[in-house]
Amino acid sequence: MKLHQSLLSPVKHLATQEITIGVTGFSRAGKTVFIGSLAQALLTTDAWKQHRGQGPLAQFGPFERGEIRSASIRDDIHTHLPHFPFRKVRDSLLDLDAHWPDPTVGISRLVLDLDTVPRTGIMSKISKKVGLQNVGFGHIQLELVDYPGEWLIDFAMLEQSYEQWSKDMLARACTGIRATLSAGFLCQLEQIPDDAVFDEEVIGRLADAWEQYLRNASVKGFTMNQPGRLLRPDELRHSPILRLVPLPERYHQSKFFKGMSKRFAEYKTKIIKPFYRKHFSRMDRQIVLVDILQTLQGGQAVFEEMTEALALTLRAFNYGKGGWLSHLPWIGKTTHVLFAATKADHVTRHDRANLEQLLRPMLSALDIDNRLRANVARQAVMGL
Repeated sequence: MKLHQSLLSPVKHLATQEITIGVTGFSRAGKTVFIGSLAQALLTTDAWKQHRGQGPLAQFGPFERGEIRSASIRDDIHTHLPHFPFRKVRDSLLDLDAHWPDPTVGISRLVLDLDTVPRTGIMSKISKKVGLQNVGFGHIQLELVDYPGEWLIDFAMLEQSYEQWSKDMLARACTGIRATLSAGFLCQLEQIPDDAVFDEEVIGRLADAWEQYLRNASVKGFTMNQPGRLLRPDELRHSPILRLVPLPERYHQSKFFKGMSKRFAEYKTKIIKPFYRKHFSRMDRQIVLVDILQTLQGGQAVFEEMTEALALTLRAFNYGKGGWLSHLPWIGKTTHVLFAATKADHVTRHDRANLEQLLRPMLSALDIDNRLRANVARQAVMGL
């Protein structure tokens, strides 16, 4: 018996289905709570088996059909990478002194092993007949990848030159509510001479003012805040590459402008592109959380920016329809995309459908060229 188990051990999960799901959303959309709640629901599946139609997985097809046997956390996978702090998040929500968990600051992962009943009875019978129940049939390895939605906003910078980006950012900073929020930065900028040199001390003060402006804008609900890593720097905190600010046309011939233009190019090459290549483009599924209620409360300007941000998100996905071709590096990988209107518990049951109705036509209007609908295997909108 022991010999039999030792022989099977190396191939225990040979046929395991591996699914990577990216979870993102703009500031305060509820990413951390969502991932923690989803994991807790899967881990406690067994406790709800006798109560179909009840609990956190009620009306979830695989659960209602009894296809999910159990779930467990795999702490032994990606041990060199940051893990999603599930236990800390769970305890913060369940303790007597319950409080909202800390927000997402960087990339983290939570890997779950799901033991399921194979939907195809033939495969289940064959595996039992030949004694291969443990080589992976019926196992799903679910990897949830959490990352800040602020990083998505930076993808638009890849299509811009520094001159274009500066013009866009400064025009935005001088418009509407943002004009008041950016007053400190604009005041400091006026004090810098047209022929300024690339001085890190001066740049540091200017970057601090730009960061404060972006943070104030984020608090107000605005989403088009670049560079996004300035708000969620993670391991890049205090890095010179984040001292990136827009400059007006009057500096074009200065060393100050040329140095900042070079930094802009480095930011795209060393920060944005690696994130897209190593992480974002490799998601099998993608969940985008959208706080419609907060956006509506912010007013028309906030709503329009959120709409613009969603349009950029739609363009960024590496779409694909799945199948064996999805394993090729030049073929789109993200086959399923879910846009979820969060905080549905803040409205009555009757109004939850209205949240979906607000989000659904918005996404349809943004997907003008049908890139999402034509290239992804499945896309959906729902309220959470």
